[in-house]
Amino acid sequence: MNTQFAKFLQIGIIVEDIETTIKNYESYGVGPWRLSDFDTEGIDGFVMNGVENAHLHTKMAFCDIWGFEIELIEPITESPYKTWLDEHGPGMHHIALITRDNFEEVLAEHKEKTGRDPWLHCTAPFGMDFAYLDLKKELGLFLEVYNEEKTGGLPADFRLKE
Repeated sequence: MNTQFAKFLQIGIIVEDIETTIKNYESYGVGPWRLSDFDTEGIDGFVMNGVENAHLHTKMAFCDIWGFEIELIEPITESPYKTWLDEHGPGMHHIALITRDNFEEVLAEHKEKTGRDPWLHCTAPFGMDFAYLDLKKELGLFLEVYNEEKTGGLPADFRLKE
């Protein structure tokens, strides 16, 4: 197998203050935005980097523009997102792509090629599996991939509830 990318979806940006960042984007004509609060507290079965019932709380905003999505992520709780923000400051974090290959095989191939586990790998009981592959050395960025298995993956048109 040699992973192939099928569709570009998103640019992900980690920010300190989502409301201020949205206002800044809107001053440049970028919008409208959908704001979502993503909090896994009380969701049994959420797994983050192998930790069962992990707590992840972020504010997120999404803007569909120019044929793709811009995602803003403001970390609220301690998490890999918060660590990244503390270490690097706000800025572009990842691009998201759909792969043509099986999600688990893509993760295994990444590990085989790079020797690295995903930077973040989350599985939720509501059918949302995603991982950020650390390809900074190879591509200069993190690559977010989704489980596209029809038995419980994240469809390409998935949107968090507004």
